[in-house]
Amino acid sequence: MQDIIELKNIEQWEELRKNLSQKDELVIFKFSPLCSISSMVEQDFTTWRSSLTDDSNLKFAKVNVINRRDVSRKIADDLEVLHQSPQVIWMSKNSEVKWTASHLDISKESLTAHL
Repeated sequence: MQDIIELKNIEQWEELRKNLSQKDELVIFKFSPLCSISSMVEQDFTTWRSSLTDDSNLKFAKVNVINRRDVSRKIADDLEVLHQSPQVIWMSKNSEVKWTASHLDISKESLTAHL
């Protein structure tokens, strides 16, 4: 299973986006460490992610929206999605937004439905 890349600056985001292969999808998890809903959703996200097989062709990134607000806003602007937290943004193999969800719409079941 691939590690979750913790995006800490805009350059790291731009490099990740530029280097996505044609066979990989990217799942970005944006969260606030101060929000109880974020904590709950992060547990579901982590449990779901750990249940995947190694051959899933998924890459994972995580953004703390409090400490890395600039990165979070840049992702929202680049992908033309409304900034929310917690939020999942799923990019398809062609680097377009395949699915996005926020708050309690993020669940193990909803994530699995988009595999």
